[in-house]
Amino acid sequence: MGRSARGMRPDWRDRTYRVLFLRHDRIGDMILSTGILRAIAQAYPHTIQLDVLASTTNAPVLRNERYLHEVIHFDRKAAASFPGTFAALRRRRYDAVIDCMVTAPSLTTLLLMLASGARYRIGVAKRGNDIAYTLPVPPRETARHIVDHLGALVTAFGLEPSSLDLRPRLQLSTAERERGERVWMGETEHRPPTGLRLLVNISAGRGHHAWPDTSFTQVIRAARQHAPGAEIVLVSSPGDRARAAVIAAESGARLVEDEGIRDAMAIVAQSDLVFTPDTSISHMCSAFEKPAVVLHPRGNAAIWGPYQTDGTVVESVTDNVADIPADEASRALTQLLAKAQSSRA
Repeated sequence: MGRSARGMRPDWRDRTYRVLFLRHDRIGDMILSTGILRAIAQAYPHTIQLDVLASTTNAPVLRNERYLHEVIHFDRKAAASFPGTFAALRRRRYDAVIDCMVTAPSLTTLLLMLASGARYRIGVAKRGNDIAYTLPVPPRETARHIVDHLGALVTAFGLEPSSLDLRPRLQLSTAERERGERVWMGETEHRPPTGLRLLVNISAGRGHHAWPDTSFTQVIRAARQHAPGAEIVLVSSPGDRARAAVIAAESGARLVEDEGIRDAMAIVAQSDLVFTPDTSISHMCSAFEKPAVVLHPRGNAAIWGPYQTDGTVVESVTDNVADIPADEASRALTQLLAKAQSSRA
């Protein structure tokens, strides 16, 4: 950990710099980082060559982000692959590497930073890895949402986060958008002109974010009663397909089996509003500016809730989403439905 470059910020315009952003974790984390990636790349389109080290799970999120040079796949669960990955990063001769962990330190990220051999190591100070950084940036003390915490990283590039649009954005191909549209059209030639498209996702990535099947059924029935002409589509992860089929049958929703994360993104993009537990689907809503009702465990909404979009958070009084009453969630959804119907009138 040579100290020759400690505290020295280069002139990012004086030559080409190869920069690596480390984001080898969850899908939602990658989605929420796209605004920061975009801001850096667009500020230095001719001199910064921006790569991302992504997990095998979240790498597909970046497939159509043209401001990136390369997305490198990394499986952090395959420890045997670490030496090969470390050597490959060193061979690429990165000038700078960015630590994405802005709220808590990560040993894996620390090792990847050091293995890269980059002269400039960038991260948010006071998070536990300061000794490894040559360019520590001060945390944004007033930040609440994770996107605003991530925004601190752009200051290492001479940018002011408060003057930038750091909202997450995702780019879909024409074929992907057409696929999303076909999902909503279903077996009919066209949807009713006044029919809202409500997407309900029943899956969550973590156990304490899961919600009971009976509650989903109750909420969908309430939505149907409030908006009889709505097209209600139900999606789930592959492991929850059996649950989803039961909920769809009991609630009258139409079950759709998406074909992976890009397909799920296309379905969200063509929806009018979304109901979901806190998971990557909720962050897609922020990226596509879709109104959403999102279920959160206690204390999570401020940092992980919808970002600068018309979202409603229903937060549990406990650390478990399962303790959110179905009636409370139904009220939040029917209010959002009413607002959507009003805007169409």
